[in-house]
Amino acid sequence: EGSVSMPGIHGPITRPARVRVRYTRPDGTQAEEEADGLMAVCLQHEIDQINGVFWIRRLSRLRRERAVKRFARLER
Repeated sequence: EGSVSMPGIHGPITRPARVRVRYTRPDGTQAEEEADGLMAVCLQHEIDQINGVFWIRRLSRLRRERAVKRFARLER
C-alpha cells in the first residue's frame, strides 16, 4: 500500500481479503456491503484514514522506520 502523501513509498500491509462494512448514506439510511480482493483492501485503507490511522502505522516497526527514512531522502 501507499499514499499520495508519500509518493514513491509503499509497503506490504496484511489485511483481510474479504470484508463487510456498514455505513450511513448521505440521506441517513443505513447500508451494508461485502467486498473482496482489491476493493476490500481499498475500503480498509480508506476507513483507516477516516479513523486517523495512516497506512505506515500498519507496517512493522522496521519497515516503518525504513519508509520514513526513504521518504526523507526523497524529499531532499
